[in-house]
Amino acid sequence: MQVVLLRHGATEWNLQGRCQGVSDIELNDVGLKQAEAVAARLSRENIDAVYSSDLKRALQTADVVSRPHKLPVQIERDVRELDHGELEGLTFIEIRENYTEFLSRWRAEPAELQIPGGEKLVDVSHRAWNGLTRIVERHDSDSTVVVVSHNFPILGIICRITNTHLNNYRSFHLDPCGMTRINYGDLGKWAVIQINDKDFNSHESLPGA
Repeated sequence: MQVVLLRHGATEWNLQGRCQGVSDIELNDVGLKQAEAVAARLSRENIDAVYSSDLKRALQTADVVSRPHKLPVQIERDVRELDHGELEGLTFIEIRENYTEFLSRWRAEPAELQIPGGEKLVDVSHRAWNGLTRIVERHDSDSTVVVVSHNFPILGIICRITNTHLNNYRSFHLDPCGMTRINYGDLGKWAVIQINDKDFNSHESLPGA
């Protein structure tokens, strides 16, 4: 079984370098174009199902991707983004100025660190994996499904499959609408096939989580 993990398209907060987390921000024009580009690319493949987190930017991306296949978008809430708590909406400069100690600890060992008013990265990784497991259980071994999610849930899944400690999640990078392909084999083994495939939108890359 193949799963295409797709990060949502860009938003204005991506452009501004703000922490989005669970703030329900819509795609901007760039994000919509990115979604249309990846939808055109995936339209040439046989897709059996499209899933999305419940946040608007993911749902909008999933809706565009699902249209060529005439598939409904199914919600999997556990693949929603890391709750950034008090950091939601802040720029990196604002975080550096107001959360100096937290930022220092996040840079060193982020996995178990509780974001003020938010979640732990390790908890997001666990729930994203649970969501992925539920999705896989619904489909045959020869299926291909698209799961539109966010930066940290996808990074958590990649880290788990590659046996990379969450503290080292920066070993991987995901751009808006970057595609990561993973396979689930007959013996219950996962493999990462491709990370952040973004040839179609490399000129549209934007910062932000």
